[in-house]
Amino acid sequence: MKDIIDHIYEAAADPDLWPGLLDLIAARAGAVGSALCSVGEHGTRWTASPTIAPVFSEYVKDGWIRRDPRIARAAALSHVGFLSDYNLFTPEEIERDSIYGYLRGKGLGWWAGTVLTAPAGGLLALTIDRAFERGPIEDSVICELNLLRPHLARAVLLSARFGLQRARGAAEAFTNFGRPAAVLSRKHTLLAANSRFNSLVPEVFRDGRDRVHLVPLRADRLLANALREFELDAAEQVRSLPLPACGSQPPMIIHLVPVGTAEQDIFEVGSCLLAASAVVPSSVPSADLIQGLFDLTPAEARVACGIAAGKTVDALASNFAVSSGTIRVQLRSVFEKTATTRQAQLVQLLAESGLANG
Repeated sequence: MKDIIDHIYEAAADPDLWPGLLDLIAARAGAVGSALCSVGEHGTRWTASPTIAPVFSEYVKDGWIRRDPRIARAAALSHVGFLSDYNLFTPEEIERDSIYGYLRGKGLGWWAGTVLTAPAGGLLALTIDRAFERGPIEDSVICELNLLRPHLARAVLLSARFGLQRARGAAEAFTNFGRPAAVLSRKHTLLAANSRFNSLVPEVFRDGRDRVHLVPLRADRLLANALREFELDAAEQVRSLPLPACGSQPPMIIHLVPVGTAEQDIFEVGSCLLAASAVVPSSVPSADLIQGLFDLTPAEARVACGIAAGKTVDALASNFAVSSGTIRVQLRSVFEKTATTRQAQLVQLLAESGLANG
């Protein structure tokens, strides 16, 4: 038992050691494998022993985790300890529930688990899966697992604290480049920020209960859309959006960089890093990067640069051999993505940023 406890505290300091620790716990319980997963509204994150990771990945991907009643029943009991199948279900319920049929088809079917409180909110469930042919997990094994539970709870707390320290370090690293930066939580509120970012609150940024906000309304709508993509686990690349001059601050470009996108980054407390770049001719990329900066299509980028160069809608239609209506549709999309409403605003944005002159 002592060797497992030692491994628990080593894993608290190094998240990469959790799969090996879970493997040791499973072996102690005479099980195939063990997993630790988040239970909450901001997506499912998990880590598992190598022996069961492929099956658990399929279990999550195919939506079985959302249909599995075991964790929900365990959480509802608020039991400070491990529970087994027969603590949660009658024998008749086990025979009827589809989750047991699914697991038996994978060679599993007997379970033990406990629910831990995550420091950042929500719950973490540690689950242990035994082969069906081996039989239910015995009460004596549950007693042994309960001896480990206080150490596991402390390790979860320590891992979360180390994750917060990493988030603070990521934000502070941008101070050396003179850039405002902050790490947003899974709920997209401010988790950690450097001093340059804090100096822009509340003139440019505002931290609300729901999420971080930009003061200009159109830019804030773009930010809300971008954060929604992160919440849906759809963001795999940097997102960039324009921010017009606000108060005494010049125009900026806001960059959102995902952090901890892998499912297994269970102790990554942040969802994304938000950094800001002031729009000045010496520091903003030229015309060949306008498409990437504002997430425009190639056609939209050509229209934006053409407008910035003083060309009319009709002239652009002739140049690109399309109708004027097509150009207008593309231009409306450019307005939406750049948080502008008129051609003059678009020209000003690109001229101030140095993009129009490529």
